[in-house]
Amino acid sequence: MFLAPLLLAAQTGFVPPVLKGVKGDVAARTVTGPIPFPDAGEKWIAVRSAHFLFISSAGEPRTRAIAADLETLAAALMNLTPQFRAAAASETRVFLFTRPRESRPYFEMLLDRRDANVTGVFVSQKSGGAMILNATFSRDDHTPLHELVHYLISNNENRPPLWLEEGLAEYFSNAEIRNGVMYGGGRLRRHTDVLRTRKNLPLEKLFAVRRDSDAYNLAEGQAVFYAESWAVVDWLIRNGGKDQAAFYAFLRDVENGAAVETALQASYGKSLRDMETSLHAFLLRRPDYAMTLRVPRAAAETTAVPLDRAGLLYELGRFLGGIEEMKAESDRHFRGALEANPRHARALAGLGRFDEALAADPKDAELDLAYAESLMKEQIGSLAQTGEPTDAAAFRKARELAQRAIDLGDRSGRAFGDLGVSYIVERCRPGGWLGGVPPPRTRDASEPAGEDAGAPCAPGIAALERAHALAPSRTDFALHLFAMYRRTGDRAKAAPLFAWLERARSAQVAYAARAVILRVETARATELVHQQKLDEAAKVLRDLAAESGGNADLEAQAADYEKVAATNRQIAAYNEAIGQVNRGEYAAARKSLEQLLAGTLDADVARDAKKLLAQLKGR
Repeated sequence: MFLAPLLLAAQTGFVPPVLKGVKGDVAARTVTGPIPFPDAGEKWIAVRSAHFLFISSAGEPRTRAIAADLETLAAALMNLTPQFRAAAASETRVFLFTRPRESRPYFEMLLDRRDANVTGVFVSQKSGGAMILNATFSRDDHTPLHELVHYLISNNENRPPLWLEEGLAEYFSNAEIRNGVMYGGGRLRRHTDVLRTRKNLPLEKLFAVRRDSDAYNLAEGQAVFYAESWAVVDWLIRNGGKDQAAFYAFLRDVENGAAVETALQASYGKSLRDMETSLHAFLLRRPDYAMTLRVPRAAAETTAVPLDRAGLLYELGRFLGGIEEMKAESDRHFRGALEANPRHARALAGLGRFDEALAADPKDAELDLAYAESLMKEQIGSLAQTGEPTDAAAFRKARELAQRAIDLGDRSGRAFGDLGVSYIVERCRPGGWLGGVPPPRTRDASEPAGEDAGAPCAPGIAALERAHALAPSRTDFALHLFAMYRRTGDRAKAAPLFAWLERARSAQVAYAARAVILRVETARATELVHQQKLDEAAKVLRDLAAESGGNADLEAQAADYEKVAATNRQIAAYNEAIGQVNRGEYAAARKSLEQLLAGTLDADVARDAKKLLAQLKGR
C-alpha cells in the first residue's frame, strides 16, 4: 500500500497547517460568508472508522480507501512511541468534497482570504478536530498526514513545545507505507531550500517561539520556523541511536518541562552549540529516509451509511458553529436542515430549541450534553475559569442532563467533563470557594430542600479526573479540575496539574490557571476574616504573594490583617483586665496591664491601659 494518493494538491505560498477554530482563539475574520449549501442532488455518505468520521461526497470506495490509509499510518505512529495516541472517546471529522467550488468558501473563510489556493486544512475545535479536504489527489501536499500527527500528539497529557510538535508533524508528513513497512523522514525540498537561502533563527529563539509570536504568524517567519523545526527534529531522530531511543527520552524530558539544553545533554551528551554546528553540515549530506518501521495491522473496519440532506446540513452547521464569526452561517445551515426535516433533533438543538429536540429524540445523549453546555455557557470552552458562575440552578440542571447522557451510554470525556463542571457552583471542604465573596452560611433559596449547603465537591472531582484521563487535550476540564483541587486544599494534586496547564502553550489557559489561584486563596482569606481568624487570613495572603512571585498589594493586605489581629488581642487583654478589676482582683489586673504595656501597643489601647493602671494605685 502506498500513502501518496492521500496527499493533496500543492499549495502556492506557505499556509500554516494548523488552524484554530475554537471561539475566541483567533483574530476576527473578514471572510465570513455566505457559504452556499452543497447541491441538493449530490449524494453524500457518512463513513466511520476507528478514529475518523468522514462526511464525504467522494463515493464509498474512495472514502473507505482514504480512511484505511489514515488508520494505517495512525497505527504505525502509535506503535512507534507512547507519545502518539488516539483519543479514547472522540473522533476527527473529515469533510471530503469532490467539487472544489463547494469547498472553496470554507478555505477562504478559514484562511481569511479570497481565492485561497489550497486543497486541505485542519481545524482544532472544542468538539474535536476537523479536516476540510478536496478529493483531488497529488503527491505534494502533506496536510492530512501533518494533521494526523497533531491529532495523535494532542491526546497525550503532556504536549511538547511548539517547535517540537510542528517539527514532528512535518517530519512524518510525507511518510510512505509500502509492503507493510513505513518509511519516514523523507527529504522536504521546500524546507531545505528555505534553510539554504534564508537567515535561520538561533536555536534559543526557535525554542522560544509561541503561537502568538511573529515567527509563527507572519508569512516570512513561518517558512523559516517550520523549516528549522523540521531540520532539528530530523537531526535528533537520525542521531537518536537504536530505535531512536535517545530521541524519545529527549522528547519525554522536554514534555515534562525540562529545558531543551538540559534534555539534549542528558540524552545526546551535546550542547546547543554542538547541535547548531553539526546541524548545518548534516543538511548538506542528508540521505533521503531516516526511519523504517514495520506497520502493525490497523483497525480497517469501516461503516458507511447514506447521509440525507438534513444530516449533511447539520454536520456542516455544527462545524461552522465552532468558529466565532460564523454563528449566523451555522444557524442558516441548521434552519436548512429543518426545512428538509422539521424534526431533525440535533438541528433543533443547534438553534437552542432543546426541549423540542429532546421530545423529537429522547434517546440521543448528544442532545443532553449540548443542552448542559448551553446552560454552563463560557465555563465550557476556551473561556473556562475566567469568570464566576452566578446561576447555580442552571448548573444543577446541567448536572442532571450530563448524568442522563452517561446513563444513556455516553462514556466520553466530554460527558464526564460536563458532569464535573456542573459542581463548580457547590461549596467544597475544607475551605475556599470559586469567587472572592464567601458563600452564605445558610441554605440558598436556589438549593434543593434537604441538600447540605456544604455539600462536598468529591463527585465533581471524580468526574473531572475521569474526563481529564479520557480527553487530556480539553484544557477547560483540566482548569476546572485544578480549581477543585485548590478549593479543597489538595496541593499535592494541584501542583502537577498547574505545571501541565502552564505548558499548554495558551496565554489564556495560563492566565486562567493563575487567576484560579488568586481567586480561591483570596476567597479563603476572606472567609477566615469573616470567622475573625485574621492571623490565618494573613498567612494565606503571604503564601499567595510568595506563590505569585511577590505581590506588594497582597503583602500590604496581610500586614493590615496582622496589625488588626494584634490590636484585637490587645483589646481582649485590656478587657480581661477590666473584668479582673470588676471582680476585685486588683493585683491580677495590675499584672495583666503591666504585661500588656510591655509590648508594642496600639496607641488607643496603650492610653487606656496606662490610665487604668494609674487608677489601680493604692487598691
